[in-house]
Amino acid sequence: MAAQFAALGVTVAAEAPREDEAFEIMQANADTMRAWLACATQWRCAAGMAGLVWLGLDYAGVNVVLARGRVAEPDAVFADLQLMEDEALATFAEGRA
Repeated sequence: MAAQFAALGVTVAAEAPREDEAFEIMQANADTMRAWLACATQWRCAAGMAGLVWLGLDYAGVNVVLARGRVAEPDAVFADLQLMEDEALATFAEGRA
């Protein structure tokens, strides 16, 4: 995989291991958090001369996650996921992730 990244001109620095930080999730946000974690493989990105560009979540994949996860309020959770996606994209754009 390193050779593939190199061929694309992408440099991926190894991160130092960090301790897991435990945090509490309010029950009202539990479905959204479970869906967010389940959507971890649904990110779209494009490789270009400047490296990887994060485009956002693949909404078709997100819909599968919501349907298969039997989310009680899929429209509300989807709206929450879009807010989280916007914040994640802003973080990616700043180079913090």
